[in-house]
Amino acid sequence: MFYLTHQERKILLLIGALIFIGAVIRFAYFKDAFVQQPVKNNVVSNQDGVLSGDNFSQSIININKASRQRLESIPGVGKVIAQRIVDYRNDNGSFNSEEDLMKVKGIGLKKIKIIQTYISF
Repeated sequence: MFYLTHQERKILLLIGALIFIGAVIRFAYFKDAFVQQPVKNNVVSNQDGVLSGDNFSQSIININKASRQRLESIPGVGKVIAQRIVDYRNDNGSFNSEEDLMKVKGIGLKKIKIIQTYISF
């Protein structure tokens, strides 16, 4: 169909590779623009540790006040992890940061990255 010389094919391949690399760099640079983070303005906390407010698109759970059942509603937290959080909180007091939460068995950096947008301290 198209008869290209060896040099023309190399140039087309180079152009395609540059376009692909540019697209990958652009996606990597702007990927955070597509992740919606909850806004913490006008925040009110109820007895279950659920924060809500005018600008929230989803509920933020206060890790220090929430019941085991409420903690289970956090993506990535099941019954076992929720119970460990409650037990650790009862034994050691409130969590002040993500580092404190990582002291709970079964919660590491991967888990923190998953749940960090759903919790507050």
